[in-house]
Amino acid sequence: MFEIHSLCIGELYIPQGGKIHRDPVHVWLVTDGRQHFLVDSGMTDIARIEEMLKVTGWGGGHEFIRKKLAEHGLTPDDIQQVILTHLHFDHADNTDLFPNATVVVQKAEIFHAIDPTPSQRPFFKSHIMAELLGRKRPTGLRLVEGDFQLVEGIRVIHVPSHTPGMQVPIVTTAKGEAALVSDLGDHYKYWYPADPRATDKPTRYLADTFMPGPIRSESERDWAAAMQRVMNNADIVVPAHDFRIPMHMPADWWAIPESTEGDLCFVPPEPSPDIRASQA
Repeated sequence: MFEIHSLCIGELYIPQGGKIHRDPVHVWLVTDGRQHFLVDSGMTDIARIEEMLKVTGWGGGHEFIRKKLAEHGLTPDDIQQVILTHLHFDHADNTDLFPNATVVVQKAEIFHAIDPTPSQRPFFKSHIMAELLGRKRPTGLRLVEGDFQLVEGIRVIHVPSHTPGMQVPIVTTAKGEAALVSDLGDHYKYWYPADPRATDKPTRYLADTFMPGPIRSESERDWAAAMQRVMNNADIVVPAHDFRIPMHMPADWWAIPESTEGDLCFVPPEPSPDIRASQA
């Protein structure tokens, strides 16, 4: 049985409709006390993000990953495998911090990162690809095709949707199967679009289905089918950019948050706890 820790390593502040949309950036530590895996490796430091994309925020980079791992008594050298759900800049940077780990990615995602859907060109960065392709295979970089069993208790399913190589780890815990869905619906509103606990704008006609996200390489039908496939294989889903996700599973365990109260995506940002501590 595994435990899962959601590690918030920063936030992105994205201008949207005259407001600032706050996106927390999560990676996940999956551990049974002996084996330690990381799902996604997050974004580079915010100063570099601002240079590349003109987007502000806080955190990112090696410093915040080291800090979050240290809270669990670990260092990057303790991580044995890094499973990348996809290769967008906020999910697949910092792999150089784990030279001894095996990075696991779908072969289809590598090809898409080289020649992406045109609307996704800004989300793939050459330095991320250079680091990945420079890793020694198969010990440093494992390219997979389709579904596979990573280890007993962790299955990974290939769900083309957000990108062609999108993959979702499904982790066995003492309370059930948790799907770390990343950007296959990066907010609860995409999974439960008619539920007022998930969104403050419930859409009744979507009560029997899902709301595919706006950034996609596949059709809307393919995306919805991918989400249904995940739901058929898991008890809960854990989106990447929602503030309300469980932080320690299975101690924290819910399919849908109790309400939208904790959804801070349009709440004006304040300095992070880490930044406030450094300024004290």
